[in-house]
Amino acid sequence: MDLHNQIEKRGAIMAGSIAKKLCIGLVVLVIAGCASTHDLTHLGQLSSNHVTLEVVGGATGGCGPELWDFVRVLPDGSSSGFFRVPKGKVLVVTDVDWQYATHGIFTTSKMQVLRLVIENLADPKLDRRAMDSTIMLTDDGKGGLAGGVSESMTSGFVVSSEARICPDVFPGPMGPPGGLQHLILRGYLAPEK
Repeated sequence: MDLHNQIEKRGAIMAGSIAKKLCIGLVVLVIAGCASTHDLTHLGQLSSNHVTLEVVGGATGGCGPELWDFVRVLPDGSSSGFFRVPKGKVLVVTDVDWQYATHGIFTTSKMQVLRLVIENLADPKLDRRAMDSTIMLTDDGKGGLAGGVSESMTSGFVVSSEARICPDVFPGPMGPPGGLQHLILRGYLAPEK
């Protein structure tokens, strides 16, 4: 065998050995990655990153004339006070549940639109609509199927730590005693990049 063939043969052996080591390393990484996924929920997040928010009225500094704001519902049924996205994180909102009813107290348009607006905390004039959800009220003035609507968003929307979510119902009124009966947002916290 000449020198050229020997070099080719040794190169092929070395390349095969390196490829084998890379494959073994890749298998180890995949197994290690799969082993840690048991900590993740169906959304691919740690359960501690999940967020459930419930709207409350009368909050100091809240949104609109009803002073709406959100509290975080904790797994033990308590709440953590008014929710703001922590610094260095974003909130990804994936689902919305809401109900609207007149209770026969007033008449209004049969169509009601829930609007969720992202409002800048430093300058509340900087705001943009992030989501609309429409229901048609039944003849007795209650909202839609089963009295409300649940929205599972295809893409959701993101809120930074420099903003908050403000709800509005058009044409309304927002309530109480009739109007918006409940509003629940679900999502998760993710690193801000």
